[in-house]
Amino acid sequence: MLRTDTWERVPPGEPTRRVATLPMRLVRHPGQTPASLSALLREHCVDFRSLYRTRAWTLDPGDATHAPAGDAYAVLGWTNSTILRATLSRRLDALNPVAAFRLLEQPEIERIERVSAEYVVLRSRYGYGNEWPPELAGAISGLDVDLWIGPGPTELDGAVALELGTYLQRFAATEFAD
Repeated sequence: MLRTDTWERVPPGEPTRRVATLPMRLVRHPGQTPASLSALLREHCVDFRSLYRTRAWTLDPGDATHAPAGDAYAVLGWTNSTILRATLSRRLDALNPVAAFRLLEQPEIERIERVSAEYVVLRSRYGYGNEWPPELAGAISGLDVDLWIGPGPTELDGAVALELGTYLQRFAATEFAD
């Protein structure tokens, strides 16, 4: 075993010092509304980005009580349709016409134009590609549209935006560092 403060070996039987971590608060999604979860998410964000580590726990498929499973996604923050429409417009200006039409034909992108909604920005552990798990079906990829105004170069690698109501249905809980 290694001592966490100095990375030196610890002789067996000698106690190690505990590492201080932020206390975590688990908010289960049953009973939450999109508005209540949006308020909680906004409390833990600045400029649409999470201040501290926030995780989204998937549903346990064999449990009818909506218990969190052992699989977690990083919650990077939130965004809304207005921001997505603005970044989509910039993205379309930079694309050739064929690529722009293909992007506009995607159902998730069409929905941005029609509906005013809030989205949770998650980091997918699967990275890039179209082989996403069922809980991310219908999500907007950070590759298609910038999820925030002016993101950093690698800030949104593998990130997706999922509508808040859909997020509440497909994930069991959100864990916030307090």
